[in-house]
Amino acid sequence: MTMRYELGHKDKSRALIVRSAATQLRSKGVEAVRLADMMRAAGMTNGGFYKHFGSKDEIVVEAIGSALMEVAEQLTSKVQTLRRREALRRVIEFYLSEEHLKHPEQGCAIAALGSELARMPRQMKRRVSDALHAYEERLSSLMLGDSDEQRHKAFLVLFSSMAGCLTAARAEADEQKRSKILAAGREFFVQSFCGAGGKSPQEMWQ
Repeated sequence: MTMRYELGHKDKSRALIVRSAATQLRSKGVEAVRLADMMRAAGMTNGGFYKHFGSKDEIVVEAIGSALMEVAEQLTSKVQTLRRREALRRVIEFYLSEEHLKHPEQGCAIAALGSELARMPRQMKRRVSDALHAYEERLSSLMLGDSDEQRHKAFLVLFSSMAGCLTAARAEADEQKRSKILAAGREFFVQSFCGAGGKSPQEMWQ
């Protein structure tokens, strides 16, 4: 007897695998996660993997893109009713929060996988770059600035710097020192990118 699946079953299964892989990769890292781990987390068997993907590299790239969009949507949904300056402040405070630090599996893929992304083969980097560009497009509207170019530059500096700050905090064994790193980062980035005394970042840096 041939089992019949509802319309879109394959697409739903693929999406489930990607979401599960995105969580696994951020939690354990690209090198440590096996295909078996990804499929088990999705509640499926290994044999079903190649019905959806040609290789581990393929799902890694797609999962990274999914993880970035997941966080972008999470950030924008938190601040969609706020003015831009206040929205950006809230985003910085959340990104450098204890909650984000403790849950890399749910957070920014740049902070969780930064060093591994840097070591990827050029072909994979190109595909990951597309996902990073989409991440920027989703979040660039939060940035202050008088032009798209100013907002682009501000985004590049802010989010790469926050990812580094969060990575440094996660590497610190002492809980109090971790908190100090996060607090110092929040204060610095809010002052630098949200402006002080009503000034824009561009005015502050002139």
